[in-house]
Amino acid sequence: MDIYKKLFKYVPDKKYLIYSGIFMSMVSSALSILPYWFLYKFLNEFILLKNFEKAQYYAFIIFIIMVLQSLIYYFAAWLTHLFAFRLESNLRKKGIEHLMNASFYFFDVNQSGRIRKIIDDNATDTHMIVAHLIPDITLALITPILLFVIMFSVDIYLGIATVILTILSAIFTVLMYGDIKFMDKYNKSLERVNSESVEYVRGMQVLKIFKASIFSFKSFYDSIIDYSKSAYEYSKSCKNPFVIFQIILLGAGAYIIPFAIMISKGTQNNLEVMIKLIFFTCFIGTLFSCYMRIMYLGMHQYMASQAVDKLETLFGEMEENGIKYGTDTYFKDYNIEFKNVSFKYDDKFILENLSFKLNENKTYALVGSSGGGKSTIAKLISGFYKIDEGEILIGDKNITNYSRESLMNNISFVFQNSKLFKTTIFENVKIGNENASYEEVMKALKMARCDDILDKFKTRENTIIGSKGVYLSGGEIQRIAIARAILKDAKIIILDEASAASDPENEHEIQLAFSNLIKEKTVIIIAHRLSSIKNVDEILVVDKGQIIERGTDTELLKNNGRYKFLQDLFSQANEWRI
Repeated sequence: MDIYKKLFKYVPDKKYLIYSGIFMSMVSSALSILPYWFLYKFLNEFILLKNFEKAQYYAFIIFIIMVLQSLIYYFAAWLTHLFAFRLESNLRKKGIEHLMNASFYFFDVNQSGRIRKIIDDNATDTHMIVAHLIPDITLALITPILLFVIMFSVDIYLGIATVILTILSAIFTVLMYGDIKFMDKYNKSLERVNSESVEYVRGMQVLKIFKASIFSFKSFYDSIIDYSKSAYEYSKSCKNPFVIFQIILLGAGAYIIPFAIMISKGTQNNLEVMIKLIFFTCFIGTLFSCYMRIMYLGMHQYMASQAVDKLETLFGEMEENGIKYGTDTYFKDYNIEFKNVSFKYDDKFILENLSFKLNENKTYALVGSSGGGKSTIAKLISGFYKIDEGEILIGDKNITNYSRESLMNNISFVFQNSKLFKTTIFENVKIGNENASYEEVMKALKMARCDDILDKFKTRENTIIGSKGVYLSGGEIQRIAIARAILKDAKIIILDEASAASDPENEHEIQLAFSNLIKEKTVIIIAHRLSSIKNVDEILVVDKGQIIERGTDTELLKNNGRYKFLQDLFSQANEWRI
């Protein structure tokens, strides 16, 4: 089947586990049928011939075969489980690899809940079809065939009855899958409710502050209602065929009466008829089990197929809009140049035909109104987005000529809301340079003015951020992020300045940490507070995707242009008091 071909390509070195599992399942299937033949022999000896010693012998054989069959089936399932766990692991690894290479645009348009759901849950959905269904379905397909052979050899009428039951069961097994459009709708609604629930939990603090209920979180509430309706519609489409299927198999004992009459016409021995009916009744239970396994095969095959399709679609989305990197690793210098750069987001141009140059080892500030393009310029320098037209050069080379690793190694981006992971302070800083020694990490923490942060905790740099009783202020988080950037020692620093001021002590420490970070670096500051950029080498005023002014603070104030207007607004805001 196509689904297995798709799955096997993710674990090419472990296919032997599956083939071994299938072989062991076939052996197990053959062994599972033998007890029925010996059961018929047992019933004949025990009821008809009253040969209790021979009956006991057949009972012992049945026991031995069943134990052996169970052991072989267990071994087959163990092999397929090994493959399934490796498959799940590889799918998740593949997802993480794609996430690491995905463009920032991908993260802008996809909720984290949706990404987690597709990668994690869909990898899990492949487990059942490999780990359980391969041995189960081998058993379910081979067992009925062998049972038919035995049944026809016992009595032709019972064989015919079995074929009729099988045909009817097969029809209603297919119908039990329900309407496929409802299944698609159900899966989409499940994906949506998973995604929205993650966002709802993340916004829980805001909801509690305003005493809001789930009804006020409209998107999440709607997703729950939609999921409820989809689940009901899908269940309803499966209901009638499932009831009929149960009636056919569970009521098989009643249907066999006409066949019993036919059998009795050919024999004068009612005990023989009774033996065949007992045998048939035992046989029906096994058939029912096989049909249920076949039914679940279709459902889980569909789920696994959908899971792989969603994963591969997501992998494709991650690769879209990403930069195709080259192989260069050498930077002649760290001058940055935009040449006729145009960039659009959601079909709307944010930057259009933009050109400017920044010289290495200087500090620049980008200022302007929100939405003017400041952050976009900084992110394009970092290679976060693919431009639509023009070139971005570093060291007179297009950034697409450099390898991804060399570009990332030479650019540090300190976000205004820096992310710290739930691990130690030491490990959070070491992310900047995985090969750094203990001494180098501690030196970076010292240069970032983090000594007072470490002194707050008994375990100092080994304190786990986010653990019970460990809380850091925004300014402290910013300093640890600066320590991470210092350790990385990239030649180009992009700082997205915090839009809200820290307390005076933290602000002072951040400025000292920042002064250690920018030594002999090309620095670009996305400025939100004009008071902090008066001493930079040059200020670039960005408005509607264009550089409309550039110069020092003094020069721009004399021009009486846009920068002067922004400074006046900033001064008025600072004068405002409650």
